[in-house]
This record gives sequence, C-alpha cells and structure tokens, in this order.
Amino acid sequence: MENQKSTSMENMTDTTKLRMVQQDKLNELLAQQKNLSALQTELEKINLKIKNKEKLSEEDTEYISNLGWLAALSVTIAAIATSV
Repeated sequence: MENQKSTSMENMTDTTKLRMVQQDKLNELLAQQKNLSALQTELEKINLKIKNKEKLSEEDTEYISNLGWLAALSVTIAAIATSV
C-alpha cells in the first residue's frame, strides 16, 4: 500500500514537471511568435518601398544585411546539427 502511494506521488510529480516544461515551451513559442510578427512587419515595410521603387535607407539595407547573415548562420547551424 505504501509503495502504491509512493508511485502515485512520483507520477503526480512527473506530471507537474511535464506541465511546467510544456508551459515554459509555450511561453517561449509565444515570445518567438511576437518576434516573428515584428520581423514580418519590418520586412513588409521594406518590401513596400521596393515595390514603390523608393530608395532604401541605410538602416533598411543594414537590416537586410543582418538578416542575410542570420540566415547563413541558421543554415550552418542546421547543417552541423544534422551531421551530429
């Protein structure tokens, strides 16, 4: 009987830990979604300038350049991760 209580408590503890991890992951995903939303907004502004044949500002070109570096870094990290 005592062993069943111990197992039951361990299961409840594991379930609680799992829920906490899931909540942390959800919070992380929501933060990333917010970041992606901001990124999309910025890219839409730059795209509109390009469509309207407006000159891009120095900040716009720097932003695009930084995105290029990030994209290249992401590809490199993904390649390394798949080879491990």
